[in-house]
Amino acid sequence: MANGDEDMATTGLMKTEGLKVLAVDDDPVCLQTLTQMLRRGGYEVTASASPVDALKEVEKNPDGIDFIMTVARTWGRGMDGFGLVKRVGKRYPVILMFSGDETMETRERGLQEGACYLMDKPLHDVQIYFIWQHVVRWRRKAASAATENPNPRHSQGVHLDDTPRKRGQGLNDSNKGKGASGGGLQLGTTKKKKVEWTTEMHELFVNAVTQLKTTGGA
Repeated sequence: MANGDEDMATTGLMKTEGLKVLAVDDDPVCLQTLTQMLRRGGYEVTASASPVDALKEVEKNPDGIDFIMTVARTWGRGMDGFGLVKRVGKRYPVILMFSGDETMETRERGLQEGACYLMDKPLHDVQIYFIWQHVVRWRRKAASAATENPNPRHSQGVHLDDTPRKRGQGLNDSNKGKGASGGGLQLGTTKKKKVEWTTEMHELFVNAVTQLKTTGGA
């Protein structure tokens, strides 16, 4: 896909406003905190109390989600964050959240299952705000993968549409995105496409920091 086409496919994602996130945490207090932080960052949030509930939400409203943030480990039985990534990681960019004391092998597993990005708790408002960069990076890789392999696929009973996604349209299949930026932990040796720090991105950063100073941050 030409660079111009890739830019058109992701131009609408170059900001937080309007980006729809499915937030998943089985700790009610943590889920409420995460929801509040995401909304302060300008995201539209749907909260789920477990990966199982999140999967139901994906099946019920597939076009109402731009990306997913989920805890890696859950306290209950059944599907955890790793299982959710395995089920939907080719369809959505999924960010795995860790408590901070997991082993390197556990983090590597997250990437192997298809996580877009890894983050350690506690999270901060500036980190939350710039998640859109990882979503954009993932979408560009997905658009490129769809061009190279236009055949539709199915995984775990969830249909994966290989066409590049624009907001409000179908979702795309992708290779596993592995973007990296400040605030999270990125592993793996895959060479990453550099994102140029534009004037617009600098202004967004300054505005975010200014807002944090005004509101007190998290």
